[in-house]
Amino acid sequence: MFYDTAAKRMSALNDHATLLQTQISTGKKIQSPSDDAVLSQQIAQFDQQDAAAAVYQTNITLASSQLEQTDGTLSSIATQVQRAIELTTQAANGTQSDSTRSIIGNELSSIVTSLTGLANTKDVRGQPLFGTASGTPAVTANSDGSFSYAATDVSAIPIAQGQSVQANESASRVFMTGSTDLLSVISNLAKALQGGGDVSSTVSSALDSLNAGNDQISAVRASVGARAARVDLQQTLLTNANTDRAALRSKDEDVDVTSAIADLQKTMTVLSATQASFTKLSQLSLFDYLK
Repeated sequence: MFYDTAAKRMSALNDHATLLQTQISTGKKIQSPSDDAVLSQQIAQFDQQDAAAAVYQTNITLASSQLEQTDGTLSSIATQVQRAIELTTQAANGTQSDSTRSIIGNELSSIVTSLTGLANTKDVRGQPLFGTASGTPAVTANSDGSFSYAATDVSAIPIAQGQSVQANESASRVFMTGSTDLLSVISNLAKALQGGGDVSSTVSSALDSLNAGNDQISAVRASVGARAARVDLQQTLLTNANTDRAALRSKDEDVDVTSAIADLQKTMTVLSATQASFTKLSQLSLFDYLK
């Protein structure tokens, strides 16, 4: 009976010492699910949450980049439209000649080309920034002087559980004000100025459309800015959640190395004393038996 009890005690102490040594070397409380089923399940949930957070982080980075690029491109578009307004205002001046209006028309034609190029800007993935996921160009200049716009199926990017954000815009929303196409307005105005003659009514109508188009671009930029603020907020929330989850995980999963070392030293001391006592008592018992 004595030998069985002593052997079991030494085996238990040895197992505990081995566990402590493994915990100290790995820094983790459990080494397999069987060590603690409840804690293992909690850690598995942390793993799932970490994986989901990694996906959302990638999406947030993409959305932030696209929104920044969208705003920057819209800024360039607004600059071109504002220049078109300045040129149209100049063209409305009665002192202009057909020759000077033609020069203004040439610059307006160049602005149309620039705006079309900006509308077909590619995003970080090589897709049209203002187009569709299928890669269709956002704006196409037709041979008759009109313009065609890609379908407005702008996709949203998931940035959190149950939350997504539209990270770009459709070209039609940027350049269309009601039924008025801003690119066609500038293009037709350029042709009218290049053609000479009385273009006062065309210039006046175009100026109204350009001002309305400029307001529309400002509204789109404000919308993009609001979405960018949402993404920034979600980034902050995600960062905080990651930090909190890491702290909870560390509390549940990580071993207190200092305490574990102290426990190991104590266990080894007890184990050594138990082994010594067992050896001594065994020798005495054998001596008594022989005597």
